[in-house]
Amino acid sequence: MTAKTLQLGLVVDSAAQLNVLRPLVAESGHKVAVSLLAENFASDLSNRQIQLVDAWLVILPLESPSWNAIDDWLEQLQLPVIIDDGGDAAPGGVNHDAWRRRVLNKLQQLNGSINLEQHSAGAAKTIWVLAASTGGPEAVREFFQALPDGLDIGFVYVQHIDTGYEQSLVDMVNRHSRYQAYPVADGDVLYAGSTAIVAGQQWIDFLSNGTVAVRPEKWPGVYSPAIDQVFANMARCFGSRCNVIVFSGMGDDGAAGARLVHQQGGQVWAQQPEGCTVASMPESVIAAGLVSVTGTPKELAAQLTRHIRSSPKMFNK
Repeated sequence: MTAKTLQLGLVVDSAAQLNVLRPLVAESGHKVAVSLLAENFASDLSNRQIQLVDAWLVILPLESPSWNAIDDWLEQLQLPVIIDDGGDAAPGGVNHDAWRRRVLNKLQQLNGSINLEQHSAGAAKTIWVLAASTGGPEAVREFFQALPDGLDIGFVYVQHIDTGYEQSLVDMVNRHSRYQAYPVADGDVLYAGSTAIVAGQQWIDFLSNGTVAVRPEKWPGVYSPAIDQVFANMARCFGSRCNVIVFSGMGDDGAAGARLVHQQGGQVWAQQPEGCTVASMPESVIAAGLVSVTGTPKELAAQLTRHIRSSPKMFNK
């Protein structure tokens, strides 16, 4: 799955703002389908290009008289909309760079927001991150083979592996698991009953609404993907809803991030070192005093099944 290039509609206060926003939209990976000046908003709504718009970006001062007409339109609008007062939009201002980053971040999250709205079940309430390196695919295969279907959780499988082998991990999980696997792409939803595969060179973030954002740069540090970075980001976004299992692997990637998961109230489990192809990854989290459960992959699957089935159901408030 690849991220969709969205057609955006712009509603702005001045032509100068268009010069700022057009390159920003392009940088986010989307395109401008139509641009409307607020003062001509009512008459410009007849523009045929409006039919192509997937989402709207409204940059307008709070005191603008144009809000009277725009408010009525927003009440009827069924598409995603980003609203900003544009107070720091002018280049050269003290806060322009911060404003630019904020708007760009919102634009880059649009695919996720749209996909989330279209996914009837919403994002997974509970997420378990499976982390591995050398010997990991075999251990994760055994884990999934022993796991029953129907558990109301979503998985994220993070594996150190050479570029180009992501699809082999997807195929392996789908052959031996009831939790459909897919290589993550920008805007994907982390939903229950699925397994998001993270195994490439490109930095991937997970957002608090349960969607994925792909960054245009490589992972920080020496590992790719960086398990510490995935753990840290997910712990920050999901709190106690994020839990991790560290399987066979070389090095200590994941130990620092697992500490953050533990601090947020999430579970940290590990494969029993004696059964690992290389034990240093699980040993590093065990030595840090973070692990509450160890076992073989089959034992971890059985323990997770008991843990989920005995936990109270989570509902949206």
